[in-house]
Amino acid sequence: MTVMPDGTVLMLEENGRVEAESGWAVRSTGSGLARLLDEGPTSTQRLLDSLQGHTGTTLAHAAGDDLGIVALGDATGAVRTFGDHADCVLLHDGPVSALAALNIPLDGDVTVPLFYSGGADGTVRAWSPGSAPMSAPVLQQPFPVVSLDAAFTENGPAIVAAWGDSTVECIYWDTGVQQTFRPGSPVRAVALDEKGRVLIGMDEALTCLIPQQPSNDGDAVQQRTPVD
Repeated sequence: MTVMPDGTVLMLEENGRVEAESGWAVRSTGSGLARLLDEGPTSTQRLLDSLQGHTGTTLAHAAGDDLGIVALGDATGAVRTFGDHADCVLLHDGPVSALAALNIPLDGDVTVPLFYSGGADGTVRAWSPGSAPMSAPVLQQPFPVVSLDAAFTENGPAIVAAWGDSTVECIYWDTGVQQTFRPGSPVRAVALDEKGRVLIGMDEALTCLIPQQPSNDGDAVQQRTPVD
């Protein structure tokens, strides 16, 4: 699942179709004639309409000036985007198993959406719609990718990936720090917040990992905090 800026939650049904839960979405506060004039298809609804008839194995959303971009990975290894920029590229040999989005800032307020995709082929690849994907994988292991997330943290942009052997890797691009965690139990999902904390979801536990940036001697320390 993924969450849009207005609070709408997009998720995949069992058949791979996208459905929306808008219970947390921001509602219009207008009234009278102003509200009547504002009524009509919202940007979220227009984006959902463009997804009709498409099925996927995983999805992610990148915010934008208008609709934003929804990326939908499928069983063939392709990632297709909808919304502000429609595109499609074959990234994996086998199904796409995880997607994450990150808006990369350029000059001023301009940002470029960057999607990370993980596949059953054990690769994590980076791609920005409208351009060619990176030729080499960002990460690669001899195990399928289970889950991905990306975020801008206190130490710059970062990505976290979980693999089928229960290994979790976290990379901070600006500092070059790359750390590996092995919780032991099978990992079902990972998430990364703005402070750089890594949340790891397992069948019976949620663990919060707080990676520490290198000290002056170059050592990196990691702290593991279990959460009941």
